Amino acid sequence: MIRLPCWRELYSRNGIDAGSRAELAPTKPRQRGFTLLELLIAIAIFALLGLATYRMLDSVLRADTVTREHERQLRELTRALSAFERDLRQVTVRPIRDGFGDAQPALHSDLADATALELSRVGWRNPLGQPRAEVQRVRWQLSGEQWQRRYWRVLDRAQDSAPQIQQALDGVESLSLRYLDKDGQWQPDWPPANASGDGLLTELPRAVELRLQHRRHGELRRLLRLPDLPAQNRPGAPPTEPDEGPQS
Repeated sequence: MIRLPCWRELYSRNGIDAGSRAELAPTKPRQRGFTLLELLIAIAIFALLGLATYRMLDSVLRADTVTREHERQLRELTRALSAFERDLRQVTVRPIRDGFGDAQPALHSDLADATALELSRVGWRNPLGQPRAEVQRVRWQLSGEQWQRRYWRVLDRAQDSAPQIQQALDGVESLSLRYLDKDGQWQPDWPPANASGDGLLTELPRAVELRLQHRRHGELRRLLRLPDLPAQNRPGAPPTEPDEGPQS
């Protein structure tokens, strides 16, 4: 029977003592983690990156907010000027009576308020078929910094006829109007001081100039020409008779 030497005999034969055997014994690898300083540096780097990203995002959001607000104000300005121009282009010779029964011109300014303009216009749509006229009486005026459009549901008003108010444009600091008469002269009020007779109620200016000072957009100027009315609607024009066809 063959006997194998044990490990102690092998160590003793090779001259390896107990201390050397301890050094030759297998050891586990040491696990090394992050130090506190390394963790602090990493946290500081991530904090700086997060702060830079937040500031960049905040700058983008602020720019988007400013752009949207500017777009809203520009759209509001365009809509208000378009509505004012549309009312002037649809003006008609239709004098009215106010709440006290006094006759008022088809288009007139207000001596007490230089920013006001009142007129009669056609083209008031009636999709619901309500019992009312298609001619509308409107008034544009400045109230504080609000440019307002007012309209009445009736033409010849009673004392209790209240207008409907539409806020057309905000931020208007000042507004002025002047009117071009048939002689090519600009008048600060309408009807002009020399108007008399039927012309006082039915005469219309050839053009209206609007000057508007806006808080954001600065000074704006619009020159609006009024339409050429048919002959039967012009003040002082004789009535026209229908043409007669050839008789056989």
